[in-house]
Amino acid sequence: MIGGGFTIGHLARETGCKVQTSRYYEQIGVMPPPRRTQGNQRRYGPKHVERLAFIRHSRELGFPLDAI
Repeated sequence: MIGGGFTIGHLARETGCKVQTSRYYEQIGVMPPPRRTQGNQRRYGPKHVERLAFIRHSRELGFPLDAI
């Protein structure tokens, strides 16, 4: 963890999701909002990694976002 949380790039590498996808899921409310640094950078925790991995796996199985 860098500066008390994962960067969005680290989140993307850990889950195999693109950065833009992570931002989209946050925007539509599927992902909880991360905390922000004083410089307004997103910082994700282990629960975000777990949640995004779950969403990605569910999508691979064919579940629509409404069902997730």
